[in-house]
Amino acid sequence: MVCSAFITDRSHTGSDPVLAVRGWSSLEMINNNAECRNRKRSFYFLYHRKSMVIAMKKSLIIILLAFLLTALLSPIAIAADLDLVTDITGTLTDAQKERLNQRAERISEQYRCEVAIVVIDAMDDRAGAYAWAQSIYQEYNFGYGPERSGILLFLSLAERDYYMIAFGFGNTAFTDYGKNVMLDNYILPLLGNNRYYDAFSAYLDKAEEFLAMARDGTPFDRHTDPAAQRTTNLIKIAVVILVPLIIAFLICSIWKSQMKTARIAATACDYIPPGGFQLTGYADTFLYRTVTRTKIQKSSSSGGTTINRSGFSGRGGKF
Repeated sequence: MVCSAFITDRSHTGSDPVLAVRGWSSLEMINNNAECRNRKRSFYFLYHRKSMVIAMKKSLIIILLAFLLTALLSPIAIAADLDLVTDITGTLTDAQKERLNQRAERISEQYRCEVAIVVIDAMDDRAGAYAWAQSIYQEYNFGYGPERSGILLFLSLAERDYYMIAFGFGNTAFTDYGKNVMLDNYILPLLGNNRYYDAFSAYLDKAEEFLAMARDGTPFDRHTDPAAQRTTNLIKIAVVILVPLIIAFLICSIWKSQMKTARIAATACDYIPPGGFQLTGYADTFLYRTVTRTKIQKSSSSGGTTINRSGFSGRGGKF
């Protein structure tokens, strides 16, 4: 809007009309200038309000993007979609996974130590089964409580690799000896025959047994294994009873063989020299002695758990 004032020329006749016109023109100019200032103020207000709205929208978009990025990168958000028993290969049926998950959740809550299973198709790098198992345990937020106690059985079917790792209280409950017994006697024979559901069920059975012993203060180890104690007792019985009997039998057999030259005599005259028996001297001579020594077998390991710098213990290999 152009602001202007109408001014009458001095050449017009009469002084009064000219003054009147000039007065009107001055008043009109003042009104126009005020209107211009008001419009400028309105434009200034609208411009800055629009700028503020645009800035607020940009800030809101940045905040939303930052929130989404944090949620996507957060391991807690990812772990919410990962069950204690996770099989991405389709090896287990839905019903089998549900039953195993229910058992794993019950055991984990009861003994405050997570028991987990993760099965994948293949490892896409050369990091190895241990690196995969540790990465899954850490990034997917496995573990119970602030100590993140737990045990994880990891399988890669393409390579037929496995790794069992423990953390926190899992290191206490699952000793090196305990892991060896679980794997060698119960899990690996079933995995070798592709009986995955049976192997995972046996894994949960032994995990529950070992956790119960650990919570009672006697973790499963060499000196607390009932089967090992029975074997040790049998060995002791064999050493104490059977070995002396065998030695006595051998000695008697030797003595008996040395007596085969004796003949039955009708009289004892052959043993009496002519003129009768005369003792001219005597002497005691030590011939030999027999000593039996039995070696006491000592365990090559005192038991316990070997923990690495990352706080994990474990064992892996092929199945």
